[in-house]
Amino acid sequence: MTDASRSFHGAPSVHRPRGDDDHRARQSRRPRWDSDAGITDRDVAALRWLGQQYAARSDVLRVLLGRLSPGSPRIVGQLGEETLRQILDRWEDRGLVTRDRLLGHQWVAPTAKAVRLVGLDVRAWSFVIPQLAHVHAVGVVRLALEPSIPSGGCWLSERELRREAGKSHVPDGAIQLPDAPDIAAGAGLYGEDVDPLPKRIAVEVELTRKGAARLREAWTRPRHGRWQRTAYYAPPEVAGYLTGQLQRIRPRHPIQVHPLPDVPGTSYQRSGGVS
Repeated sequence: MTDASRSFHGAPSVHRPRGDDDHRARQSRRPRWDSDAGITDRDVAALRWLGQQYAARSDVLRVLLGRLSPGSPRIVGQLGEETLRQILDRWEDRGLVTRDRLLGHQWVAPTAKAVRLVGLDVRAWSFVIPQLAHVHAVGVVRLALEPSIPSGGCWLSERELRREAGKSHVPDGAIQLPDAPDIAAGAGLYGEDVDPLPKRIAVEVELTRKGAARLREAWTRPRHGRWQRTAYYAPPEVAGYLTGQLQRIRPRHPIQVHPLPDVPGTSYQRSGGVS
């Protein structure tokens, strides 16, 4: 068949390199976050994460949504800015998030409608500038730790822990470990768990120094045996201070001090709002 016979109503046929056609075909087949105008499972997972952590900065969202993306982001592990904007526009159009630019970054928080929709029993959070640095740091630490949580375990947010503990002190988050299959239920003797609860590791994010009296009270407070240890994550100057206090105070349970973990694509907000 000649080129002329393949043309439509005598219009000249357009020749394209085969590679261009293959590239367009791959693009058309690539799954996209915004390919479904409704609410997807990925939307639910992201909005639940947001609601558990109060809110998130745009760099945290790029990493979170990149991990949930059905496609292959151009930057490994991070969603592109344009795709992030499309997702946030769609969520905002449906009344699921509020956005604001604060301290040089875009912040996003789920609305009351969103937290109800994804089954969270928490209130919608309003941005509080003095709390943003801590909220952001806890979100980055969660991003860093979640991939290493054993199968069957999960992250518990401070909001979830507070529902259990009421007015008692709760950590900034916790890693709940999977049930140990080889541990049998106890007989109910004094001090023995009839049905042992899953073990947990408390996670604290400290950006500033706490007074020695507050640390002593926290480290000597009795706690349930399900808590294996507390892991602190802090910038160098605070980590050094905590290590020094550990030598002066005898905690009643194991304490570990770690540097703030790095998550590619994110940065920590320093005092004064500088990242």
